[in-house]
Amino acid sequence: MTTPRGPEESYESLCREFIAAFSAWADDPSSWAEPLLDRWARQAFSLQFEGNEVYRRYCERRGVGPAEVSGWRDVVPVPTAAFRAVDLVVGAEADTSVTFRTSGTTRGVAARGRHPVRSPELYAASARAAFRAFVLAEETAPRLVTLPPSFEHDPDSSLGWMLDDLRTSVGDGDGVSVATPEGVDWERLDAELDQSVEAGRPLCVLGTTVGFERWLARLEQGLGAELHLPAGSMLMDTGGEKGLPSGVSRSLVVRGLARRLGLPLESVVNEFGMTELCSQRYGYGDPAVPLVGPPWLRARVLDPVTLEELPDGEVGILCHYDLANLGSVCAVLTEDRGRVAGDGIEWIGRTAGAPPRGCSLATAELLEAQDRA
Repeated sequence: MTTPRGPEESYESLCREFIAAFSAWADDPSSWAEPLLDRWARQAFSLQFEGNEVYRRYCERRGVGPAEVSGWRDVVPVPTAAFRAVDLVVGAEADTSVTFRTSGTTRGVAARGRHPVRSPELYAASARAAFRAFVLAEETAPRLVTLPPSFEHDPDSSLGWMLDDLRTSVGDGDGVSVATPEGVDWERLDAELDQSVEAGRPLCVLGTTVGFERWLARLEQGLGAELHLPAGSMLMDTGGEKGLPSGVSRSLVVRGLARRLGLPLESVVNEFGMTELCSQRYGYGDPAVPLVGPPWLRARVLDPVTLEELPDGEVGILCHYDLANLGSVCAVLTEDRGRVAGDGIEWIGRTAGAPPRGCSLATAELLEAQDRA
């Protein structure tokens, strides 16, 4: 007779399964077996239901337990606001290896969300697989150059952690960071561009929208290298428009920078990620629609009041499902507006004013479940 596995053994086993499946998909997309998603969603939900008392009470209030979950769409989502008040981790907080925090630009530093990550190797497997599939599709992999602060300089940043890992693990693993504690080392960036042109090796320069705007401003002032990068070079915009000068948009920034570097607009990649998720989506050109992701990252569009799912094409609030969130909670309800677009989603923007009523009620229920735990 087989001895039942304990929660920790089950978690580790499922984590290994996910890592293997993510890597296999990056090598061969046809290796993904769609029925596995719902099976794994049921297993992940059972672990999270049993492993976090607050989440379990919250699900029970909504009449949902493992028996009611037949697939990923049935999993009870947690609003992003809950990440500011509740420890969403399977097991003990001491089991987490790293904790990412939101920037606080929307509601202030005091209200920063926290995402404890139990298995950074699972986060890395998802990020590497999606980046290889959606960004490094060419046979000749470009060298990665990153502008945002590294995780060493900003130890709360999921973006910094991801870029550090990608820079040293994908392609030839010889990427370089031009960030310093004070900002971007522009002279070093210019040197990297010059070397790229001289060697004929393409670059993939990764930065925030604000960082790209500062780079573009330098070029417009006649500072720095303005040259045509080798064919196959790319810009990857990681978002973050807060802090842009008045009247400046992402569109103006990426179009202007691509033009000055001699890059076609199709070589501009928009990366869409959240601190609360371990997987990312990608879009191309401007506007970057649709935003597509790996098959273990899904999205539903919900009515902002009832939280009922809306038909494809209608605008509502985005609810993400991410298997890579195995150590916390896989279903995350945002306050972002969007719609299903083709094989991906279109992100329209954040909800103005107060949070949508459905999100507010869900947050209140989760906080009440925490008080009773």
